[in-house]
Amino acid sequence: MAILALIQSMMKRMTNVFAYVSRSLYRKMLLASFATITITVTTLGLYSYAHTSSDIKQREIQNMEMFSSQSAANLETQMANIRSTAWNYFSDPRFQSFVQTLGSDPAAYGEFSGSFSQFVTDHAAVEFIVVTQLGGNRLIKGNLNNTDVPDFEDLKEVAIANDGRGVWVPSIAFDSRTGQEASTLTFVQAVKKISALSKFPIIGVLMIQLSYEHLNQWLAALGETEGVDFLLADSKTETIRISADLSLLGKPLERHRGSDMLYVSQPLANTSWVLVGIVDVRTLLKKVNGLARDTIFIGLACLMGAMLLASVLSSRILTPLKELKKGILAVEKGDYDITLPIRSKDETGYIIHRFNHMAEEIKALILKVYETDLVRKEAEIKSLQSQINPHFLYNTLGIIDSLATLHEDDRISLISRSLAKMFRYNIGADRMSTMQMELRQIELYLYIQQQRYGNRFKYAIEVEEALYGIPIPKLLFQPLVENCFVHAFDGMSAQSELRIRGWSRSDRQIYVSIWNNGPPIEAARLAELNALLGKDIQQRRDSNPPSSIGLMNVQHRIKLLYGHDYGLTITSEREQGTEVVIVLRKLGEEERPDEGTPY
Repeated sequence: MAILALIQSMMKRMTNVFAYVSRSLYRKMLLASFATITITVTTLGLYSYAHTSSDIKQREIQNMEMFSSQSAANLETQMANIRSTAWNYFSDPRFQSFVQTLGSDPAAYGEFSGSFSQFVTDHAAVEFIVVTQLGGNRLIKGNLNNTDVPDFEDLKEVAIANDGRGVWVPSIAFDSRTGQEASTLTFVQAVKKISALSKFPIIGVLMIQLSYEHLNQWLAALGETEGVDFLLADSKTETIRISADLSLLGKPLERHRGSDMLYVSQPLANTSWVLVGIVDVRTLLKKVNGLARDTIFIGLACLMGAMLLASVLSSRILTPLKELKKGILAVEKGDYDITLPIRSKDETGYIIHRFNHMAEEIKALILKVYETDLVRKEAEIKSLQSQINPHFLYNTLGIIDSLATLHEDDRISLISRSLAKMFRYNIGADRMSTMQMELRQIELYLYIQQQRYGNRFKYAIEVEEALYGIPIPKLLFQPLVENCFVHAFDGMSAQSELRIRGWSRSDRQIYVSIWNNGPPIEAARLAELNALLGKDIQQRRDSNPPSSIGLMNVQHRIKLLYGHDYGLTITSEREQGTEVVIVLRKLGEEERPDEGTPY
């Protein structure tokens, strides 16, 4: 139960850590950078260490095997020279005679004694030479500290047993440093009397022992050259016989064959001994371990630098994103006036720029929708009003027409019918009309005004026939023509004149001029009107004086339908009259508004 609770606690902690990291893009980027760099450095380090250590081991084994082979060949050469010398003595009749009469022939004794002494001097590997009869005298030359060879009888028996064949056998020596017994190799060979007889009797034994101290120094020199511990071991007993480390003598060789040791062996020809090279892997890989340690330190330094760089880069990326988040929250709350700072020209800078543009567009669209909705409501109210008053006036005018017919007054009838047609056109459901129908409506209005003014008023309408079928907003010219009578002709005693002209300058643009010869508009008032016409929709709505509502309504409708490049302008000069020029655009089928769309 305790283990289960511990596992659940660890899983809960890991879940909390994961949730903590996942809530922040900054923490996720840092964690991703840390994991990527750590995995990369660790993988490369382990791969490099494994391959480097493996290569070093293989190379060291090859070097040890080659060096051991060369060193063993060296020793075998010396042993072969000793064997060859022994064979020469064995086959020399004079030496055979010397062994038979050992000590009784002074000349022969002196000759061979000097020869043996010279041989020991010339061969540093030789400790001593012993020539002995089977049961009599012996001749010993060399460095023999004790008075006798410790295992003399055993060596003699081996030589006799091999019946004249020379063999190398392990033997006992003395270590001059400790005075203790040590191991070495001794060449033994029985000496026979060669004669015409079919049997060659054994007459003595020749022994040549290798120097223990020489072998010890030779092994130590090999270790210094290669950095490897070399030793001589007996392959039969699996024990160490000669080593520079005295504590290893007599120890089992198997103890040095471990996973942390490299081991090579080279057998010595014609002996049971082997030359063994041993090196500690830890010592061998000391440089590699140092390199691995340096690699770890460098990797940690690189990791810290990379994490610092990742932190800086992350902050450069995340700071604009945090600002963008604040901007989005502000827009969600309805604040469209927010403008985020653009700190770079990269992708984040582009996103911030587009966000600012989007906020401006949303603000403009909301304003436009608001204005459009306001205009629609005003239009609906005016439409309801126009649907009540014109119907009432239309019915009333019908009665007037009936009365006028009874009194035979044609003017009253014509005026009534004209007014009825005007109201019928006004209350029609269509929001778009044509140039021809608009001009017909203006003619009805001018006819009624002419009946009012009489000979003091005249008018002219000159419009290209090609423009008659062009669709235009309904009642677009009526307020402008009506302004001529309200602001110009009512106070005039002289002849009043009004001209309406229409023409096109290109395939797209239409010009309509409404001119009157009334008094000019004062310069200040004219500047005020033109400035008012140049303002945006909301500014015009807030500053419209009551006397310019009709004029602003026409300008507003033109801007909504045709765009900001279109509208009307006013010019007025003394003796030149006042002219209102309307610039329109020919609408394509796809641009014509639906009946429910305000303009």
